[in-house]
Amino acid sequence: MTPAPAPRGPLPPDDTPLAVEPVRLHWLDGVPSTTTGARWGVSWPRGRVAADTEFALTDPRGRGVPVQSWPLAYWPDGSLKWSGHCVGADAGRADGLHLAPGAPTAPERPVTVRHDGGDIVVSNGLVDVRVAGGGLTPLRSLGRDGRITAVDGRLTLLLQEGPDEGDAATLRRTAWTGVATEVDIEQSGPVRAVVKLSGHYAQDGDGDGGDGHGGDGHGGDAPKGDGRALFPWTLRIFLSAGAESIRLVHHFVWDGDPERDFVKGLGLRLTVPLTDEPHDRHVRFAGRDGGVWGEPVRVLTGLWRDPGEEVTAAQVAGTATPPVAEWDEPVRDGHLDLATWNEFRLAQDSATHFSIAKRTRPGVSWLRHAGHGDRAPGLGYVGGVGGGLGFGLRDFWQQYPRALDITGAATDRATVTLWSWSPEGHAMDMRPYDEGGHSAPLAYEDSRDGWGDPRGISRSTDMELWAFPTTPPRARIAELAGALTARPQVVAAPGTYLAAGVFGRWGLPDRSTPARRALEDSVDATVAFYAHQVEQHAWYGFWDHGDVMHTYDSDRHTWRYDVGGYAWDNAELGTDAMLCYAFLRTGDPRTFRLASAMTRHLSETDTYLTGRFAGLGCRHNVLHWGDGAKEARVSESATRRFLHYLTADELIGDLMRASLQADATLQRTMRGRIRIGPDWYALVSNWLTEWERTGDTRWRDRITTGMRDIATFPAGLFTGEAGSHVGWDHTTGHLTDLGVGDFDGGYNLTMAFCGEQIMFETIELVDEPEFRRTLLDFARYAQAPAEERIERYGRDFDPGLFPTIYSKVTAWAGEQLDDPALRQRAWTHYLDDPRGRPWDPPVRVDGDAVLHPVDEIRAPSPPDSNNSVATNDAAQRVLALVALLALAPEEAP
Repeated sequence: MTPAPAPRGPLPPDDTPLAVEPVRLHWLDGVPSTTTGARWGVSWPRGRVAADTEFALTDPRGRGVPVQSWPLAYWPDGSLKWSGHCVGADAGRADGLHLAPGAPTAPERPVTVRHDGGDIVVSNGLVDVRVAGGGLTPLRSLGRDGRITAVDGRLTLLLQEGPDEGDAATLRRTAWTGVATEVDIEQSGPVRAVVKLSGHYAQDGDGDGGDGHGGDGHGGDAPKGDGRALFPWTLRIFLSAGAESIRLVHHFVWDGDPERDFVKGLGLRLTVPLTDEPHDRHVRFAGRDGGVWGEPVRVLTGLWRDPGEEVTAAQVAGTATPPVAEWDEPVRDGHLDLATWNEFRLAQDSATHFSIAKRTRPGVSWLRHAGHGDRAPGLGYVGGVGGGLGFGLRDFWQQYPRALDITGAATDRATVTLWSWSPEGHAMDMRPYDEGGHSAPLAYEDSRDGWGDPRGISRSTDMELWAFPTTPPRARIAELAGALTARPQVVAAPGTYLAAGVFGRWGLPDRSTPARRALEDSVDATVAFYAHQVEQHAWYGFWDHGDVMHTYDSDRHTWRYDVGGYAWDNAELGTDAMLCYAFLRTGDPRTFRLASAMTRHLSETDTYLTGRFAGLGCRHNVLHWGDGAKEARVSESATRRFLHYLTADELIGDLMRASLQADATLQRTMRGRIRIGPDWYALVSNWLTEWERTGDTRWRDRITTGMRDIATFPAGLFTGEAGSHVGWDHTTGHLTDLGVGDFDGGYNLTMAFCGEQIMFETIELVDEPEFRRTLLDFARYAQAPAEERIERYGRDFDPGLFPTIYSKVTAWAGEQLDDPALRQRAWTHYLDDPRGRPWDPPVRVDGDAVLHPVDEIRAPSPPDSNNSVATNDAAQRVLALVALLALAPEEAP
């Protein structure tokens, strides 16, 4: 195990870790037919596993599986809270694995990392990767068994100075290249190596960048142009033991000018050396459900004269043809006069359509009917019987417009471009959707001039490159496409996470009575409803994939996609947490995919990494970034931790760390004032996460500083309210009672964004008795009858709470005080709240009322919601049920 960056130190002598049972692991979607490696996290109970513990992985027959392990998080006593693990390609493909402390099995051929001049060379004994220490070519080369498969891997960007409006031919386009300025070896084997590069894009030179197809667009050895450094990026390159591929995760920050910078293309470009004759070169594109499109660069099949059965069979299969001298006449003598297909393109222009086109050279017509379908997995290949390059983009159709491009296939150097934003699509338009905002009461937009700004948001692309020794069989292409589409994931059983005591207060499903079974079924139905809505309303696209909508319009029979504040949800009241807890409780693969996509979306599209809103997120709106409310609760680490710890995802770790910038940003934008809830709670989740990940106690101290300050406030957590604030000093973490809004209502937002779970978890890790009493007071009296509040505070007041949201807070007070009446009160608030009631099943709407049939829910909602389904209600209903069953199980129906 690699030691922590700032370890808390060993356990005290009198607190020796106890023995732990092996953790049983399994593959989320069942044992996969193939993998390119896998990575996951495991939780451990407090005080049970020392920080420097090594781990061994075994299959069901007790055979060792090579595993690499590292710490992800620590308990306050220094023991291990979360550990990260990985296995190599096709390793551990068994129905059940066991992880336990012990000496790990070493891989037969370990991954190694060495420096060679200014480059870094990573090898697993099969594949060699040369990574540049800087400059315009981050990926120098990819090879296999000493043969070079690809060279000159560069990040490419096409900018268009204007939208796709009017005469597109007059729009100036410029080509940009990613310049690597930093490199870091994050892991160096033996099972996996990770190299991280960082940089920005610089313009290649003045002039038209063309359409992005054909030519390398690099413009020389050094970037020229307007001198700007745009779109900061990181690129992680992964190589696993036994793999014939490398994984790459590219992440960039959009920081251009919305009125000027329209991305026309964004991708990774590589050169593939080719030596086989054109008739022995092949192109492959994977289709849906195991389908494969495949053709040679020079087609010999289907001619009026058959070249020979062995020749045609080889061309179809992608194997070597017999020597030309053995072919039938006249094919043997005339085949050089046949067309050679030089360029191929698979373009996904929507979530439901892709096309394949090819042409012989630049400047002539494309044949656009080569192939088509609905959803391409995003995997391709170019090469010959002597080897070639496989390449793939994950979430290919989900994050359209995307494309795979091959040029120069008939030459000795083909160029492959993996477009995460395809030039075949419209130019990326980041302008606002209207000139001004649309505020309440008719709309729900928080309108502030200039605050609907996309600068600082980000997006990532997950790619795979294979070094093949020969053209792979079609069945292998289909198999790898499946692994690309749904990356095989190792997980533990729900009970493992629960027993470790992580992620606050939750429990396993309880179907012990008919009433409880109905409540549990409503949770499953809610998740299923949103999964279906994503599909039915095509909530996909480069910036949109992962999000759902906020409020439904039952009159138009569609979600309010065009009404300010009611459109994209941006996890308004914990939709992401709802999905994460639903997965933790059930282990359901579909729920995991929904939660993962939403977490990535929120961490990237909805959160600012740079600029004046760095560290904050943006509230729900027609455009994800369009609202004037920039909030710490949108970017809080509390809900990012699920995916990071369950999958050991490095990028999510980066994005959580970036949320620490919220301290200084709130100080500036809020002028030294914040709300305890949700602002301070969100900051606590950021500090708690950084403390447990690094052991750096200054983050714990910021938590305790605020806790001690709040404990001195006469009104405790009833200090301030949703529209008022307390004083805030980001340099010290101190909070100041400004005497504004105490007891005067409007506390519904205080705990609405997972604040209660943040506090439930934090107070068990930070020993501040006075704050615990303050929190308990809030929880005890927030939903108490008037006479109880008068007895406690000498006055009555209306906190203005949503019953469902605060039922879990009341239940926690009942648990802490061992008060059955309080726990029953919590359930009563939940069950009597119209927002907390399970929805009726969806009904089908069809005919001329809609463009196509839709399934909608007509919920018995409160009058102020226009009888429309709201994702807020769904999220809080599920979150409340999860907490109530854990905190007040005996009082459950």
